[in-house]
Amino acid sequence: MPTSLHDFIEVVFQNNENTMQAWHLDGYDFWVVGFGSGQWTPGSRKSYNLVDALTRHTTQVYPNSWTAIFVSLDNQGMWNMRSTLWDRQYLGQQFYLRVWNPVRSLANEYDIPNNVLLCGKAVGRHP
Repeated sequence: MPTSLHDFIEVVFQNNENTMQAWHLDGYDFWVVGFGSGQWTPGSRKSYNLVDALTRHTTQVYPNSWTAIFVSLDNQGMWNMRSTLWDRQYLGQQFYLRVWNPVRSLANEYDIPNNVLLCGKAVGRHP
């Protein structure tokens, strides 16, 4: 899932099964802003907690329910959002957030130092 550095995204997890699910985001914390039973709809946003939501790295999605999170993308890289159930993760219940900004800036990326010690195949190349 391509995103840009400093984006603010909403992710809704819908669980239509009779078992508990849990989702984890590597490298980030997020705010759990809402949850409810049944199907999520755009009208579900009216029940979101936008005042004092908790930050977490993992959230539960109750049986036949939904959970909504907000994520502030302030760290470039590839970040894995995955089920915490290993068999589900193995079968593909995961995705990657690509957080990227192509504009080079000291605010988001530093150049390699000029005095870096190079080794292996990098010896003789200029940083």
